[in-house]
Amino acid sequence: MDAYDVLPYDRLSVRETHPDHLAVLARLYGVDSPDPDTARVLELGCAEGANLIPMAWHMPRAHFVGLDLSSQQIRTGQAQIESLGLDNIELQCADVAEVHLNDKGFDYIIAHGLYSWVPDDVRSALLNLIRRQLRPGGVAYLSFNALPGWHMRGMLREMLLFHVRALSAPVQRVNAAREFLGFLETGLYGLDALSSQYLMHEMAELRLAPDSYLYHEYLAAVNEPVLFSDFVARAGAAGLRYLCNAELHYQFPASLGEGAEQALAALDDPLQRQQYLDFLINRNFHQALLVRDDTASISEPDYDAFSAQALYADLAPPRKLDLRKTKPQSYTDMSGEAHAVSHPLTKAALAQLTRVYPQALGYRELELSARTQVAHAGDKRLAEQTNHLFGELFYLFISGAIGASSHAGGAIPNPQEPLRASPFALLEARFGRVVDSRHRSLMLDETSAGLIALLDGSNERTALAAALAANGSKNSTSDLAALESLLKRRGVLLG
Repeated sequence: MDAYDVLPYDRLSVRETHPDHLAVLARLYGVDSPDPDTARVLELGCAEGANLIPMAWHMPRAHFVGLDLSSQQIRTGQAQIESLGLDNIELQCADVAEVHLNDKGFDYIIAHGLYSWVPDDVRSALLNLIRRQLRPGGVAYLSFNALPGWHMRGMLREMLLFHVRALSAPVQRVNAAREFLGFLETGLYGLDALSSQYLMHEMAELRLAPDSYLYHEYLAAVNEPVLFSDFVARAGAAGLRYLCNAELHYQFPASLGEGAEQALAALDDPLQRQQYLDFLINRNFHQALLVRDDTASISEPDYDAFSAQALYADLAPPRKLDLRKTKPQSYTDMSGEAHAVSHPLTKAALAQLTRVYPQALGYRELELSARTQVAHAGDKRLAEQTNHLFGELFYLFISGAIGASSHAGGAIPNPQEPLRASPFALLEARFGRVVDSRHRSLMLDETSAGLIALLDGSNERTALAAALAANGSKNSTSDLAALESLLKRRGVLLG
Protein backbone atom coordinates (compact mmCIF):
# COMPACT_ATOMS: atom_id res chain seq x y z
CA MET A 1 0.00 0.00 0.00
CA ASP A 2 1.26 3.50 -0.86
CA ALA A 3 2.75 5.48 2.02
CA TYR A 4 0.40 8.39 1.32
CA ASP A 5 -2.55 6.05 1.94
CA VAL A 6 -1.05 4.63 5.14
CA LEU A 7 0.14 8.01 6.46
CA PRO A 8 -1.87 10.72 4.68
CA TYR A 9 -0.95 14.31 5.42
CA ASP A 10 -2.87 15.94 8.25
CA ARG A 11 -5.87 17.97 7.15
CA LEU A 12 -4.35 21.27 6.10
CA SER A 13 -5.56 24.49 4.50
CA VAL A 14 -2.75 26.76 3.32
CA ARG A 15 -3.71 30.42 3.49
CA GLU A 16 -1.09 31.48 0.96
CA THR A 17 -2.66 29.27 -1.74
CA HIS A 18 -6.06 30.96 -1.72
CA PRO A 19 -6.94 32.45 -5.14
CA ASP A 20 -7.90 35.79 -3.59
CA HIS A 21 -4.46 36.09 -1.96
CA LEU A 22 -2.77 35.14 -5.22
CA ALA A 23 -4.86 37.69 -7.12
CA VAL A 24 -3.93 40.52 -4.74
CA LEU A 25 -0.21 39.77 -4.91
CA ALA A 26 -0.33 39.56 -8.70
CA ARG A 27 -2.04 42.95 -8.91
CA LEU A 28 0.61 44.49 -6.69
CA TYR A 29 3.12 43.35 -9.31
CA GLY A 30 1.21 44.73 -12.27
CA VAL A 31 -0.62 41.57 -13.37
CA ASP A 32 -4.27 41.94 -14.33
CA SER A 33 -5.24 38.77 -12.48
CA PRO A 34 -8.69 37.18 -12.96
CA ASP A 35 -11.56 37.63 -10.52
CA PRO A 36 -11.12 34.85 -7.93
CA ASP A 37 -14.86 34.58 -7.32
CA THR A 38 -15.48 33.20 -10.81
CA ALA A 39 -12.08 31.63 -11.45
CA ARG A 40 -11.10 28.14 -12.50
CA VAL A 41 -8.67 26.70 -9.94
CA LEU A 42 -6.49 23.59 -10.25
CA GLU A 43 -4.63 21.91 -7.39
CA LEU A 44 -1.94 19.37 -8.19
CA GLY A 45 -1.31 16.90 -5.39
CA CYS A 46 -4.61 17.73 -3.68
CA ALA A 47 -4.73 14.60 -1.44
CA GLU A 48 -8.32 14.30 -0.16
CA GLY A 49 -9.07 17.96 -0.93
CA ALA A 50 -8.58 19.46 2.53
CA ASN A 51 -7.16 22.63 0.95
CA LEU A 52 -9.55 22.79 -2.00
CA ILE A 53 -12.93 21.82 -0.49
CA PRO A 54 -13.06 24.84 1.88
CA MET A 55 -12.46 27.13 -1.11
CA ALA A 56 -15.24 25.44 -3.08
CA TRP A 57 -17.66 25.77 -0.16
CA HIS A 58 -16.99 29.48 0.38
CA MET A 59 -16.68 30.39 -3.35
CA PRO A 60 -19.69 28.78 -5.04
CA ARG A 61 -19.27 30.67 -8.36
CA ALA A 62 -15.70 29.45 -8.89
CA HIS A 63 -14.80 26.00 -10.21
CA PHE A 64 -12.17 23.74 -8.66
CA VAL A 65 -10.33 20.66 -9.93
CA GLY A 66 -7.97 18.57 -7.80
CA LEU A 67 -5.56 15.88 -9.02
CA ASP A 68 -3.77 13.31 -6.89
CA LEU A 69 -2.07 9.97 -7.49
CA SER A 70 -3.70 8.32 -4.46
CA SER A 71 -7.00 6.72 -5.44
CA GLN A 72 -7.85 6.15 -1.79
CA GLN A 73 -7.52 9.81 -0.87
CA ILE A 74 -9.45 10.87 -3.96
CA ARG A 75 -12.31 8.55 -2.94
CA THR A 76 -12.28 10.02 0.56
CA GLY A 77 -12.46 13.54 -0.81
CA GLN A 78 -15.20 12.67 -3.30
CA ALA A 79 -17.32 11.26 -0.48
CA GLN A 80 -16.95 14.53 1.44
CA ILE A 81 -17.87 16.57 -1.65
CA GLU A 82 -20.98 14.47 -2.20
CA SER A 83 -22.01 14.80 1.44
CA LEU A 84 -21.80 18.60 1.12
CA GLY A 85 -23.70 18.65 -2.18
CA LEU A 86 -20.99 20.68 -3.91
CA ASP A 87 -21.22 20.86 -7.71
CA ASN A 88 -18.29 23.25 -8.30
CA ILE A 89 -15.45 20.89 -7.45
CA GLU A 90 -14.15 17.63 -8.85
CA LEU A 91 -11.27 15.42 -7.72
CA GLN A 92 -9.51 13.05 -10.09
CA CYS A 93 -7.00 10.28 -9.57
CA ALA A 94 -4.24 11.17 -12.02
CA ASP A 95 -0.49 11.35 -12.49
CA VAL A 96 0.63 14.93 -13.19
CA ALA A 97 3.28 13.54 -15.54
CA GLU A 98 0.67 11.89 -17.77
CA VAL A 99 -2.68 13.59 -17.21
CA HIS A 100 -4.57 15.10 -20.13
CA LEU A 101 -6.89 17.96 -19.23
CA ASN A 102 -9.26 19.81 -21.53
CA ASP A 103 -8.33 23.07 -23.19
CA LYS A 104 -10.33 25.35 -20.86
CA GLY A 105 -7.27 26.12 -18.77
CA PHE A 106 -7.12 27.54 -15.25
CA ASP A 107 -6.76 31.00 -13.72
CA TYR A 108 -4.98 29.76 -10.60
CA ILE A 109 -2.89 26.63 -10.17
CA ILE A 110 -1.66 25.31 -6.81
CA ALA A 111 1.10 22.78 -6.18
CA HIS A 112 1.90 22.77 -2.47
CA GLY A 113 4.34 20.19 -1.11
CA LEU A 114 4.87 18.51 -4.47
CA TYR A 115 7.84 19.90 -6.42
CA SER A 116 10.64 18.73 -4.10
CA TRP A 117 8.95 15.43 -3.37
CA VAL A 118 8.76 13.97 -6.89
CA PRO A 119 11.50 12.68 -9.23
CA ASP A 120 13.29 15.01 -11.61
CA ASP A 121 11.32 13.99 -14.70
CA VAL A 122 8.04 14.60 -12.87
CA ARG A 123 9.22 18.08 -11.87
CA SER A 124 9.74 18.87 -15.55
CA ALA A 125 6.32 17.47 -16.40
CA LEU A 126 4.77 19.48 -13.57
CA LEU A 127 6.15 22.79 -14.88
CA ASN A 128 5.14 21.96 -18.43
CA LEU A 129 1.61 21.08 -17.31
CA ILE A 130 1.32 24.37 -15.47
CA ARG A 131 2.46 26.33 -18.54
CA ARG A 132 -0.06 24.52 -20.77
CA GLN A 133 -2.97 24.98 -18.38
CA LEU A 134 -2.31 28.48 -17.01
CA ARG A 135 -4.49 31.08 -18.67
CA PRO A 136 -3.15 34.54 -19.63
CA GLY A 137 -3.00 36.66 -16.49
CA GLY A 138 -3.21 33.54 -14.34
CA VAL A 139 -1.02 32.77 -11.32
CA ALA A 140 0.60 29.51 -10.22
CA TYR A 141 1.76 28.74 -6.68
CA LEU A 142 4.57 26.23 -6.15
CA SER A 143 6.29 25.44 -2.86
CA PHE A 144 9.62 23.65 -2.57
CA ASN A 145 12.39 22.90 -0.11
CA ALA A 146 15.26 25.30 -0.68
CA LEU A 147 19.02 25.28 -0.45
CA PRO A 148 21.18 26.19 1.33
CA GLY A 149 18.94 26.11 4.38
CA TRP A 150 17.70 22.57 3.84
CA HIS A 151 21.22 21.21 4.10
CA MET A 152 20.82 21.36 7.87
CA ARG A 153 17.55 19.47 7.82
CA GLY A 154 19.09 17.10 5.32
CA MET A 155 21.68 16.21 7.95
CA LEU A 156 18.91 14.86 10.19
CA ARG A 157 17.18 13.18 7.23
CA GLU A 158 20.37 11.26 6.41
CA MET A 159 20.67 10.03 10.00
CA LEU A 160 17.06 8.89 10.07
CA LEU A 161 17.26 7.16 6.70
CA PHE A 162 20.31 5.24 7.87
CA HIS A 163 18.59 4.17 11.08
CA VAL A 164 15.42 2.88 9.34
CA ARG A 165 17.23 1.40 6.29
CA ALA A 166 16.22 -2.20 7.07
CA LEU A 167 12.51 -1.38 7.41
CA SER A 168 10.01 -0.93 4.60
CA ALA A 169 6.57 -0.47 6.16
CA PRO A 170 5.82 3.27 6.68
CA VAL A 171 4.49 2.85 10.22
CA GLN A 172 7.51 0.77 11.25
CA ARG A 173 9.86 3.36 9.77
CA VAL A 174 8.14 6.18 11.64
CA ASN A 175 8.22 4.28 14.94
CA ALA A 176 11.91 3.51 14.49
CA ALA A 177 12.57 7.15 13.60
CA ARG A 178 10.84 8.28 16.79
CA GLU A 179 13.02 5.91 18.80
CA PHE A 180 16.16 7.27 17.13
CA LEU A 181 15.11 10.86 17.85
CA GLY A 182 14.84 9.89 21.50
CA PHE A 183 18.32 8.38 21.39
CA LEU A 184 19.71 11.46 19.67
CA GLU A 185 18.06 13.83 22.13
CA THR A 186 19.54 11.96 25.09
CA GLY A 187 23.00 11.78 23.58
CA LEU A 188 23.13 15.44 22.53
CA TYR A 189 21.87 16.84 25.82
CA GLY A 190 24.38 19.29 27.27
CA LEU A 191 26.65 19.44 24.20
CA ASP A 192 27.65 22.95 23.13
CA ALA A 193 28.34 22.33 19.44
CA LEU A 194 26.23 24.49 17.12
CA SER A 195 25.15 21.39 15.20
CA SER A 196 23.89 19.87 18.46
CA GLN A 197 21.91 23.00 19.27
CA TYR A 198 20.31 22.98 15.82
CA LEU A 199 19.39 19.31 16.06
CA MET A 200 17.88 19.80 19.51
CA HIS A 201 15.76 22.64 18.16
CA GLU A 202 14.64 20.57 15.17
CA MET A 203 13.78 17.58 17.34
CA ALA A 204 11.69 19.76 19.65
CA GLU A 205 9.61 20.69 16.59
CA LEU A 206 9.36 17.09 15.41
CA ARG A 207 8.21 15.93 18.81
CA LEU A 208 4.99 17.91 18.23
CA ALA A 209 4.69 17.10 14.52
CA PRO A 210 2.31 14.40 13.26
CA ASP A 211 3.73 11.11 11.98
CA SER A 212 2.72 12.02 8.44
CA TYR A 213 5.01 15.08 8.47
CA LEU A 214 7.93 13.13 9.93
CA TYR A 215 7.57 10.44 7.28
CA HIS A 216 7.06 12.55 4.17
CA GLU A 217 9.61 15.21 5.07
CA TYR A 218 12.38 13.00 6.45
CA LEU A 219 11.79 9.38 5.39
CA ALA A 220 10.20 9.57 1.94
CA ALA A 221 12.17 8.20 -0.99
CA VAL A 222 12.37 11.59 -2.71
CA ASN A 223 12.97 14.96 -1.09
CA GLU A 224 15.26 17.10 -3.20
CA PRO A 225 15.75 20.74 -2.16
CA VAL A 226 16.89 23.17 -4.85
CA LEU A 227 18.50 26.58 -5.08
CA PHE A 228 16.03 29.37 -5.71
CA SER A 229 18.01 30.50 -8.77
CA ASP A 230 17.94 26.97 -10.22
CA PHE A 231 14.18 26.79 -9.69
CA VAL A 232 13.68 30.13 -11.45
CA ALA A 233 15.84 29.03 -14.37
CA ARG A 234 13.98 25.75 -14.73
CA ALA A 235 10.62 27.49 -14.58
CA GLY A 236 11.86 29.90 -17.24
CA ALA A 237 12.81 27.02 -19.52
CA ALA A 238 9.20 25.81 -19.24
CA GLY A 239 7.83 29.22 -20.24
CA LEU A 240 7.08 30.49 -16.74
CA ARG A 241 8.40 33.58 -14.95
CA TYR A 242 8.88 34.14 -11.22
CA LEU A 243 6.66 36.92 -9.89
CA CYS A 244 7.12 37.09 -6.11
CA ASN A 245 6.90 35.09 -2.92
CA ALA A 246 3.53 34.22 -1.42
CA GLU A 247 4.92 35.43 1.92
CA LEU A 248 5.45 39.01 0.85
CA HIS A 249 7.81 40.07 3.63
CA TYR A 250 10.58 38.14 1.88
CA GLN A 251 10.35 40.74 -0.90
CA PHE A 252 11.29 43.45 1.59
CA PRO A 253 14.69 42.90 3.25
CA ALA A 254 13.96 45.80 5.62
CA SER A 255 11.31 43.66 7.31
CA LEU A 256 14.05 41.16 8.23
CA GLY A 257 16.26 43.70 9.96
CA GLU A 258 18.66 46.53 9.30
CA GLY A 259 21.60 44.22 8.62
CA ALA A 260 19.81 42.31 5.86
CA GLU A 261 18.60 45.54 4.30
CA GLN A 262 22.10 47.02 4.21
CA ALA A 263 23.73 43.87 2.88
CA LEU A 264 21.24 43.54 0.01
CA ALA A 265 20.92 47.21 -0.89
CA ALA A 266 23.66 46.99 -3.55
CA LEU A 267 21.83 44.26 -5.51
CA ASP A 268 19.58 45.80 -8.17
CA ASP A 269 18.34 42.54 -9.70
CA PRO A 270 15.27 41.37 -7.68
CA LEU A 271 15.98 37.71 -8.45
CA GLN A 272 19.59 37.97 -7.38
CA ARG A 273 18.42 39.77 -4.25
CA GLN A 274 16.10 36.88 -3.41
CA GLN A 275 18.89 34.35 -3.86
CA TYR A 276 21.29 36.24 -1.63
CA LEU A 277 18.54 36.76 0.91
CA ASP A 278 18.29 32.97 1.09
CA PHE A 279 22.00 32.86 1.82
CA LEU A 280 21.69 35.42 4.61
CA ILE A 281 18.78 33.79 6.44
CA ASN A 282 19.66 30.19 5.55
CA ARG A 283 16.21 29.77 4.09
CA ASN A 284 14.86 26.23 3.70
CA PHE A 285 11.40 26.67 2.13
CA HIS A 286 9.92 28.74 -0.69
CA GLN A 287 6.37 29.59 -1.69
CA ALA A 288 6.85 30.92 -5.21
CA LEU A 289 4.32 32.57 -7.50
CA LEU A 290 4.77 32.08 -11.25
CA VAL A 291 3.11 33.62 -14.29
CA ARG A 292 3.37 32.84 -17.98
CA ASP A 293 6.40 34.34 -19.67
CA ASP A 294 4.09 36.37 -21.94
CA THR A 295 2.37 38.08 -18.99
CA ALA A 296 3.08 41.76 -18.41
CA SER A 297 4.31 42.47 -14.88
CA ILE A 298 6.64 44.71 -12.91
CA SER A 299 9.66 43.76 -10.81
CA GLU A 300 8.82 45.87 -7.75
CA PRO A 301 5.42 46.25 -6.06
CA ASP A 302 3.11 49.09 -7.04
CA TYR A 303 2.15 50.73 -3.74
CA ASP A 304 -0.83 52.52 -5.30
CA ALA A 305 -2.27 49.12 -6.17
CA PHE A 306 -2.40 48.28 -2.46
CA SER A 307 -4.81 51.14 -1.79
CA ALA A 308 -7.08 49.73 -4.51
CA GLN A 309 -7.62 46.52 -2.51
CA ALA A 310 -9.94 45.76 0.38
CA LEU A 311 -8.56 44.82 3.79
CA TYR A 312 -9.62 42.45 6.56
CA ALA A 313 -8.20 41.66 9.99
CA ASP A 314 -8.86 39.39 12.94
CA LEU A 315 -6.83 40.98 15.72
CA ALA A 316 -7.59 41.38 19.40
CA PRO A 317 -7.32 45.12 20.18
CA PRO A 318 -5.86 46.60 23.38
CA ARG A 319 -8.26 46.94 26.31
CA LYS A 320 -8.37 50.72 26.02
CA LEU A 321 -7.96 52.18 22.56
CA ASP A 322 -6.02 55.45 22.56
CA LEU A 323 -6.91 57.54 19.50
CA ARG A 324 -5.47 60.75 20.89
CA LYS A 325 -1.75 59.99 20.85
CA THR A 326 0.84 58.46 18.56
CA LYS A 327 2.17 55.74 20.85
CA PRO A 328 2.51 51.96 20.42
CA GLN A 329 -0.37 49.69 21.36
CA SER A 330 -0.49 45.96 20.77
CA TYR A 331 -2.95 44.03 18.61
CA THR A 332 -2.78 40.27 19.00
CA ASP A 333 -3.38 37.73 16.22
CA MET A 334 -4.80 34.19 16.44
CA SER A 335 -1.42 32.67 17.20
CA GLY A 336 -0.88 35.01 20.15
CA GLU A 337 1.71 37.17 18.42
CA ALA A 338 1.50 40.87 19.30
CA HIS A 339 1.77 43.54 16.60
CA ALA A 340 2.67 47.07 17.74
CA VAL A 341 0.67 49.86 16.10
CA SER A 342 1.43 53.51 16.82
CA HIS A 343 -0.69 55.93 14.80
CA PRO A 344 -4.29 56.63 15.89
CA LEU A 345 -5.55 56.26 12.32
CA THR A 346 -4.18 52.71 12.13
CA LYS A 347 -5.56 51.85 15.55
CA ALA A 348 -9.01 53.05 14.48
CA ALA A 349 -8.80 51.17 11.18
CA LEU A 350 -7.83 47.89 12.86
CA ALA A 351 -10.59 48.27 15.44
CA GLN A 352 -13.09 48.70 12.60
CA LEU A 353 -11.77 45.72 10.63
CA THR A 354 -11.81 43.50 13.71
CA ARG A 355 -15.43 44.42 14.46
CA VAL A 356 -16.61 43.31 11.02
CA TYR A 357 -14.30 40.30 10.34
CA PRO A 358 -14.43 38.36 7.99
CA GLN A 359 -15.82 41.27 5.98
CA ALA A 360 -13.25 43.15 3.92
CA LEU A 361 -13.50 46.94 3.65
CA GLY A 362 -12.27 48.93 0.69
CA TYR A 363 -9.13 50.90 1.51
CA ARG A 364 -10.70 54.31 0.86
CA GLU A 365 -13.78 53.47 2.91
CA LEU A 366 -11.57 52.28 5.75
CA GLU A 367 -9.43 55.41 5.57
CA LEU A 368 -12.49 57.66 5.76
CA SER A 369 -13.87 55.74 8.74
CA ALA A 370 -10.54 55.97 10.58
CA ARG A 371 -10.23 59.72 9.92
CA THR A 372 -13.74 60.28 11.26
CA GLN A 373 -13.02 58.31 14.44
CA VAL A 374 -9.73 60.09 15.13
CA ALA A 375 -11.19 63.53 14.45
CA HIS A 376 -14.08 62.72 16.78
CA ALA A 377 -11.54 61.74 19.46
CA GLY A 378 -10.29 65.32 19.38
CA ASP A 379 -7.24 65.70 17.10
CA LYS A 380 -8.08 66.75 13.54
CA ARG A 381 -4.38 67.15 12.74
CA LEU A 382 -3.74 63.44 13.37
CA ALA A 383 -6.83 62.61 11.32
CA GLU A 384 -5.15 64.04 8.22
CA GLN A 385 -1.91 62.03 8.48
CA THR A 386 -3.02 59.34 6.05
CA ASN A 387 0.55 58.52 4.95
CA HIS A 388 1.16 57.05 8.39
CA LEU A 389 -1.98 54.94 8.03
CA PHE A 390 -0.83 53.60 4.67
CA GLY A 391 2.67 52.81 5.92
CA GLU A 392 1.53 50.89 8.97
CA LEU A 393 -1.23 49.00 7.15
CA PHE A 394 1.13 47.99 4.37
CA TYR A 395 3.70 46.74 6.86
CA LEU A 396 1.00 44.76 8.71
CA PHE A 397 -0.03 43.27 5.38
CA ILE A 398 3.42 42.12 4.31
CA SER A 399 4.01 40.67 7.78
CA GLY A 400 0.77 38.67 7.54
CA ALA A 401 -1.00 40.39 10.43
CA ILE A 402 -3.82 41.61 8.17
CA GLY A 403 -5.08 40.36 4.83
CA ALA A 404 -6.06 41.97 1.55
CA SER A 405 -8.82 40.97 -0.83
CA SER A 406 -9.45 41.79 -4.46
CA HIS A 407 -12.92 43.06 -3.55
CA ALA A 408 -14.83 44.37 -0.56
CA GLY A 409 -17.58 42.38 1.15
CA GLY A 410 -17.98 39.08 2.90
CA ALA A 411 -20.19 40.14 5.80
CA ILE A 412 -21.83 37.30 7.74
CA PRO A 413 -25.55 37.51 8.67
CA ASN A 414 -26.69 37.09 12.25
CA PRO A 415 -27.20 33.44 13.17
CA GLN A 416 -30.64 31.89 13.01
CA GLU A 417 -32.46 30.44 16.01
CA PRO A 418 -32.01 27.75 17.17
CA LEU A 419 -28.29 27.97 16.45
CA ARG A 420 -27.34 25.78 13.52
CA ALA A 421 -23.96 24.98 11.99
CA SER A 422 -23.39 24.68 8.26
CA PRO A 423 -22.89 21.18 6.80
CA PHE A 424 -19.32 22.19 6.01
CA ALA A 425 -18.62 23.23 9.61
CA LEU A 426 -20.14 19.97 10.88
CA LEU A 427 -17.85 18.03 8.55
CA GLU A 428 -14.70 19.94 9.49
CA ALA A 429 -15.45 19.81 13.22
CA ARG A 430 -15.12 16.03 13.02
CA PHE A 431 -11.46 16.67 12.16
CA GLY A 432 -11.03 19.16 15.00
CA ARG A 433 -11.05 22.37 13.01
CA VAL A 434 -13.13 24.93 11.13
CA VAL A 435 -11.99 26.87 8.05
CA ASP A 436 -13.47 30.31 7.48
CA SER A 437 -14.07 32.24 4.28
CA ARG A 438 -10.58 33.77 4.49
CA HIS A 439 -9.07 30.27 4.47
CA ARG A 440 -7.94 30.56 8.08
CA SER A 441 -8.13 27.43 10.19
CA LEU A 442 -9.24 27.46 13.80
CA MET A 443 -8.27 24.33 15.69
CA LEU A 444 -10.97 23.14 18.05
CA ASP A 445 -10.67 21.63 21.49
CA GLU A 446 -12.82 18.63 22.31
CA THR A 447 -15.53 20.74 24.00
CA SER A 448 -15.88 23.15 21.07
CA ALA A 449 -15.94 20.36 18.51
CA GLY A 450 -18.56 18.55 20.57
CA LEU A 451 -20.72 21.65 20.80
CA ILE A 452 -20.62 22.20 17.03
CA ALA A 453 -21.84 18.63 16.59
CA LEU A 454 -24.95 19.65 18.60
CA LEU A 455 -25.68 22.60 16.31
CA ASP A 456 -28.08 20.74 14.06
CA GLY A 457 -30.98 23.10 14.69
CA SER A 458 -32.74 20.86 17.23
CA ASN A 459 -31.05 22.15 20.41
CA GLU A 460 -32.14 25.34 22.14
CA ARG A 461 -29.64 27.55 23.95
CA THR A 462 -30.52 26.00 27.31
CA ALA A 463 -29.50 22.57 26.01
CA LEU A 464 -26.27 23.95 24.58
CA ALA A 465 -25.45 25.73 27.83
CA ALA A 466 -26.14 22.50 29.71
CA ALA A 467 -23.71 20.67 27.45
CA LEU A 468 -21.01 23.25 28.26
CA ALA A 469 -21.77 22.95 31.97
CA ALA A 470 -21.40 19.19 31.74
CA ASN A 471 -17.93 19.78 30.30
CA GLY A 472 -16.84 21.89 33.25
CA SER A 473 -18.00 25.40 32.32
CA LYS A 474 -18.54 27.50 35.46
CA ASN A 475 -20.63 30.11 33.64
CA SER A 476 -22.14 28.21 30.75
CA THR A 477 -24.40 31.06 29.60
CA SER A 478 -21.48 33.47 29.30
CA ASP A 479 -19.24 30.84 27.73
CA LEU A 480 -21.93 29.98 25.19
CA ALA A 481 -22.24 33.64 24.20
CA ALA A 482 -18.46 33.91 23.75
CA LEU A 483 -18.31 30.71 21.73
CA GLU A 484 -21.28 31.81 19.61
CA SER A 485 -19.48 35.06 18.78
CA LEU A 486 -16.34 33.16 17.80
CA LEU A 487 -18.23 30.64 15.66
CA LYS A 488 -20.18 33.38 13.94
CA ARG A 489 -16.94 35.16 12.94
CA ARG A 490 -15.65 31.87 11.54
CA GLY A 491 -18.78 31.40 9.42
CA VAL A 492 -19.80 28.26 11.29
CA LEU A 493 -23.37 29.39 12.06
CA LEU A 494 -26.03 29.60 9.39
CA GLY A 495 -27.82 32.92 9.07
